[in-house]
Amino acid sequence: MKKYLNKGLLYEWFNAAKFPILIGLITWGFFAHSILEESVMRIKNMIGTAQSNNFSSVDLRKYFILGVIFLAIYIFANGNNKRNTTMFLCSGPHTKKQIKFNELICLLITLGLYTLMYIYMAATIYIRNNELMSIVNGFFPVTLLEVIRLLLFGTLGILLMIEIDLLFSNSIIAYFGMIALGMSTIFILSKFRVIISYFGSYGSLMDSIFGNIVYGHGYTDGNFKRLSILFCQGPFYVADIDVIFKGILFLMVFIGVMFFIFNVLERRAKLETVSKIFSSKANENIIVIYLSLGVGAFINMILLEIIFRDWRHMVIQGQEYLTSNSIKMLSIDLIILALTTFVSYKVLKKILSTIG
Repeated sequence: MKKYLNKGLLYEWFNAAKFPILIGLITWGFFAHSILEESVMRIKNMIGTAQSNNFSSVDLRKYFILGVIFLAIYIFANGNNKRNTTMFLCSGPHTKKQIKFNELICLLITLGLYTLMYIYMAATIYIRNNELMSIVNGFFPVTLLEVIRLLLFGTLGILLMIEIDLLFSNSIIAYFGMIALGMSTIFILSKFRVIISYFGSYGSLMDSIFGNIVYGHGYTDGNFKRLSILFCQGPFYVADIDVIFKGILFLMVFIGVMFFIFNVLERRAKLETVSKIFSSKANENIIVIYLSLGVGAFINMILLEIIFRDWRHMVIQGQEYLTSNSIKMLSIDLIILALTTFVSYKVLKKILSTIG
C-alpha cells in the first residue's frame, strides 16, 4: 500500500475537491438531519398510538443523495479532461496505478468525513430528544448499523464509480456512462425477475441462495419474510444479529471482488492509445454488449406488455411449477429479447462508428 500512496497526489486531489467536499458536507448534514428527524417523528407517532417503541433503520434509497454528492465531488476533482490530466501526471514521477489508487483513498477518506457528519447529527438528535430516547429501544444499535451501512454501501458505490470511469477515456462520456449503465442494470434485473417468474416455485431458488443473508431471523410481516434491516427499513431485534453479521460478511466479500475488478480494469486502461470514448477495445465491446442487453430488455418489456400482456399474466399468475404454457411464453420472451438486443447492438455500434 505504501508503494502506491503518494502525499503529493493526495494533496492535489483534496485541493481540487475542497470546495465541492465542503458544500457537499453541508448538504449532507442537512439531509442526514432530516432523515434522523423523520425517524424520530415516526417513533413518536408509534409510541403515541401504542404500536411500538423500537427505533427503526431507514430505507437505503434515502441515501441516494449521498451518491449524487460523491459523483459531483468526483466530477469536480477530476475535471472534464481526464485523459490529458492523467497523461500529464504519468509523464512525471507518478504511475497510472498510483493516480487511481490515491483517488480511491481520497474518496474513502471523504466517505469517512461524511460518516462522521452523520454521527454528529445523530448525537445532536439524541441530546435534543433525551427524554424520548429514555423510552425508545434500539437507538444506539440502529445508529451503529446505519454507520456500517454508510461505510459498506458507500465503499461499494465509490468502487463502482471509479470502475465505470476506468472504462472510458473521456470524462464527460464517463459521467453519462454511469447513468446509462445504472439504468441498464435496473432493466436487466427487472427482466431477470420476469424470466424467473415463468418457473413458478423454482423462483424460490433465489431465496435458498440469499435467504440466510437478507431475511431477518424468525420474523415475518404477514405472509412475507421480513428483510434484514441491513438492506431495508425496519426495527432492530437481537435475534437478527447473526443475519446482519452474515450480510456484512457478504458485502465485505463483494467489496473484495470489486477491488479485484478495479485492479484488472486499471491495468487494462491504456489512455495513450485509445479512442475518443473508451479506454480499451475490450472495454468498448463489454459496454456495448451490456448497454445493448439493457436497452433490449427495456424494449422487450414494453413489447410484451403491449402484445402479450393478458396471456403472460394468465400464464404466470398463481402457478407453482413450470408448465407447457409458461415454456411457450418463456420461449417467445427470450426470442424477442434476443432480437431487441441484437438490433440495439447494431444501432449502438453504428452510432459509435459515426462518432469515431
